[in-house]
Amino acid sequence: MDSKLIFFDIDGTLAMEPSGIIPDSTRTAIAGAKRNGHQVFVNTGRTYYSISEEIRSMDFDGYVCGCGTHIYYRGKKLLESAIPHDMCVKVAKMLRDAKIPVFYEADKAIYFDFSYPNPWLQEAIQIFAAKGRNIEELFRDENQTYDKCLIFLPDTEAAGEIKVFLDEHFYCIPRGGNVWEVTQKDYTKATGIRFMCSHLDADMENCFAVGDSENDLDMLKAVKNSIAMGNAKEEILPYCSYVTKGIEEDGIHYALKHYGII
Repeated sequence: MDSKLIFFDIDGTLAMEPSGIIPDSTRTAIAGAKRNGHQVFVNTGRTYYSISEEIRSMDFDGYVCGCGTHIYYRGKKLLESAIPHDMCVKVAKMLRDAKIPVFYEADKAIYFDFSYPNPWLQEAIQIFAAKGRNIEELFRDENQTYDKCLIFLPDTEAAGEIKVFLDEHFYCIPRGGNVWEVTQKDYTKATGIRFMCSHLDADMENCFAVGDSENDLDMLKAVKNSIAMGNAKEEILPYCSYVTKGIEEDGIHYALKHYGII
């Protein structure tokens, strides 16, 4: 069997939500794919900084992070792209003025705006308590930037105007419940796969993508072999060639077994 490149989302695919627990069957399946000569990758909206040690310990060949804005292969960074500092400041001050709940994700930091606490952010602040930094640091240092942000836009006129601005300058991915993942234009999980294929001189026909939610759509549409988890959002199912079992039902194992990868 030709060597395959298999790209996995994290949340809801490799790891359960919200616990972050990785099923033993998933660990075994990933290791089995590698033993059989295939290459395995994380392809996530998360920046590398916010990927858990549990995921990193699984010996993935590479990481496509921040929706394609940072790409790593076997310990080497191959690509990076950050939002220019002046735009970072403009967006953060715009959201501050409107008191929009948000956190900003960089390759080596998570930024919060502590000037207007919001219950929506408390869980994220607790999760990243040791890593979280104040956005004021970025305002003062032009060398600090971020790559993307996650925002909660309420149904208000002011939020609607902000959304128009964001759509003009960024790529906004709906995450449900008024939550939007705001990423850089020209970078997606799909561009990350294409970049990796180019780097490895691999064929897109030999790529697999496994996901569960709307922010996986780009990569699921980009490959011939697109796999939805059994716990996936219904919106992505029409774009998938196979639906496996849920994450708690050994879904990764069943998917890789179905395709003869393990």
